[in-house]
Amino acid sequence: MVKKYLIFLFLISISNLLAEGKSAQRVELPFLVVGESMSTPVKERVLSKAQEYLGTPYGFGNKNSSLTDCSGFTQQVFKEFGVSLPRSAAEQAKYGSVVDIDDLKVGDLLFYKTYKKEPSHVAIYAGDGQMIHASFRNRRVQYDAMDKAYYKKRFIYAKRLTLDDQKDDQNLSSE
Repeated sequence: MVKKYLIFLFLISISNLLAEGKSAQRVELPFLVVGESMSTPVKERVLSKAQEYLGTPYGFGNKNSSLTDCSGFTQQVFKEFGVSLPRSAAEQAKYGSVVDIDDLKVGDLLFYKTYKKEPSHVAIYAGDGQMIHASFRNRRVQYDAMDKAYYKKRFIYAKRLTLDDQKDDQNLSSE
């Protein structure tokens, strides 16, 4: 009964909006109207998708959803937004534009040299000095502070991929 009442209220609200001449800019699904002011920015959706992997067990070289390594993790997250990243951290580092560490935004990729001179670890910036990544040491996807001595010493650079908030197809730009 409550469900029918809520659906009825929703339909009345939509009818009132349309009757008043107000229209939403985007319609995602039938009867679900999402205006631009109500939509979540794509970078926040990237972080939300990354958080779904928290606790996923680590597996070097794996790229499925039951086990993952750092580049497999970023590859899976960005794939959800139509971005096809290469398989390795070194290859992923070739895409996007370099971002100063003081200008990081949620969703930026962070690259580290861990066991070789080229980028060998990648993480997603989560805001407030935090990153989310597949940790070899802790054998799972987790949050870590960027200012931990281990990561601070090994940080190379950050890259920003072009993800368009206004379009369904996101772009991957290469430098």
